Amino acid sequence: MIFLAVTMGFFAENIREYFSDRETEHVNISSLVKNLTTDSVNIESALQGYQGAEMQIDSLMELIKTGKYKEDQQTLYRMAYQNRGSRVFEYSNATFQQMESSGSLRLISNAEIRNDLVNYNNVINTDIRSLETRLLETEKNQTELQSNILNDTLYPSVENIIYHHALRTNFFKPANHIPVFNEDQKAQFLKLYNLLFERTVIVSYYQLEMGKLKNQNKQLLTSIRKEYQLESE
Repeated sequence: MIFLAVTMGFFAENIREYFSDRETEHVNISSLVKNLTTDSVNIESALQGYQGAEMQIDSLMELIKTGKYKEDQQTLYRMAYQNRGSRVFEYSNATFQQMESSGSLRLISNAEIRNDLVNYNNVINTDIRSLETRLLETEKNQTELQSNILNDTLYPSVENIIYHHALRTNFFKPANHIPVFNEDQKAQFLKLYNLLFERTVIVSYYQLEMGKLKNQNKQLLTSIRKEYQLESE
């Protein structure tokens, strides 16, 4: 009788643990779907943003290549300013981090989904973040070089930029006469062109990798919703 009682107690505890694990799994999955859905929006936003950035970089490169920057300095200053700034992908990984730290990642019963989720996280934290680091480095180098070439006093005030949309009209405040770029500055423009070329290559590759991440995200959401019989939002 004692043996039977102990055995029954053991099975009862296993059953309670099983249902507790399944409840935890479903709570985590529900939160995970929300995170992945947020990611899908942020991925699309990043792709659109870098498409625009690529066009702006190409336009500045063309201005330098054709030599038109010498006469059209208003466009030069506007483009040089607009080309500052690279955004990073906002990864919604709160649920994954919590599952990883608590050990509840193992509760995802479908091994393929579990592995795909781990791979998705690794791609973002290695490939995507590495490219973003390179983008920020090239942007920093570009900004420093532009500061050596251009005269910051010819930019409008910060207040004008923020409140009066100076980026769209009358961005450049010309001096009494159009400055003539000397030979040293012309050589600096060649360096700037090369930096812009490097940056546009990285931007193109970044868009390619983000496109792959978009497909991974979509596949993960589809697999999870199918496995757990969740409705698409």
